[in-house]
Amino acid sequence: MADWASAKTSMSPGGSGDEALDKTNRVSARLKAIYKDNILPAEKRYRYDFFYESPYLTDVEFDAKPQVMLVGQYSVGKTSFIRYMLGRDFPGARI
Repeated sequence: MADWASAKTSMSPGGSGDEALDKTNRVSARLKAIYKDNILPAEKRYRYDFFYESPYLTDVEFDAKPQVMLVGQYSVGKTSFIRYMLGRDFPGARI
């Protein structure tokens, strides 16, 4: 296992989550470094931004919270799926 992910973290029920946050920050920092050191030079060399009209990634893309968009027709189970994934109801869920 990679050294940046091998640190043991324990989440106690009353814990503050500092260990998990620290590990998340280390993983994020390592992903940024991998992109900048390995992927970005290849994108620049082969002009990825020109052919695919996609700008190079910045630190903002790595630091932003992930988002998911769930799309579907009326009454196909989108809200039920979200409830299932969360294991509970959520604010704004109206059927």
